[in-house]
Amino acid sequence: MLTSDLLDKHADLNSPLHRVDARVKVVCAAALIVAVLAVPIAQNPRLLLLAAVMGMAAIVSRLPATWLAKRVLLLVPFLVIAAALLPLARPQGPDDSLVITPPGIALSAAAVAAYLSVSGKCLLALFAATLLVGTTRTVDLLRAGQALGLPRTVTALLSFAATYLVVLSEEAGRMVTARDSRGKVRGLIRNLRVAGSMARALMVRTFERGERIALAMVARGYRGRMPELSRKTVPAGHVVLGIAFVGAVVVLSVVPL
Repeated sequence: MLTSDLLDKHADLNSPLHRVDARVKVVCAAALIVAVLAVPIAQNPRLLLLAAVMGMAAIVSRLPATWLAKRVLLLVPFLVIAAALLPLARPQGPDDSLVITPPGIALSAAAVAAYLSVSGKCLLALFAATLLVGTTRTVDLLRAGQALGLPRTVTALLSFAATYLVVLSEEAGRMVTARDSRGKVRGLIRNLRVAGSMARALMVRTFERGERIALAMVARGYRGRMPELSRKTVPAGHVVLGIAFVGAVVVLSVVPL
């Protein structure tokens, strides 16, 4: 399995969350995401409690705040587009009217509540997934998925995707370095031409590199089925921690406020 800063940049940090078994982290992250998605629209404040749990997990993980923010903020443009469509939902009555001043636009209170709920759920789900990926090596995630019953075919596809993503990143990095070493390109048209040439060359190089990887795998005995990854026993303390976390998440998601 190839690794790079693209996938495992902060996966080797020494934090309490990094040291938790990957299988326990996968189960906890899945439970947290399910709890977030299960919160009714009428109980949006409950999302703040789950967000506080994630915030504490982020502090414990010692992951850089900028690294987390850059990944979560990728969702913001889509949320802005959705917010721009809110005026299209007309209020269904006086009780459903929400006037924003200025500019005095009347919005549907139900539509705003639904937007806030969906936006919050998307952001929290992405944040939970980012915490999981940021604190766990790719190979450990694959082992965890396989140990939790993920089909070996799916594990193989995910492994290939991670490998070729790294290959694509490395090839692109080398091409950018080569471009910069030849001097700065001036002008929009020239920059577009250079970018087009780089994209075309990147596709060819990635295909050739991927073919070499495939031939190397066949030479080492690969016959269309990935070998089963080694398994280790989950420490009892990690199991207890996982059960306590899942229980706390369930309580936060179902207990009346």
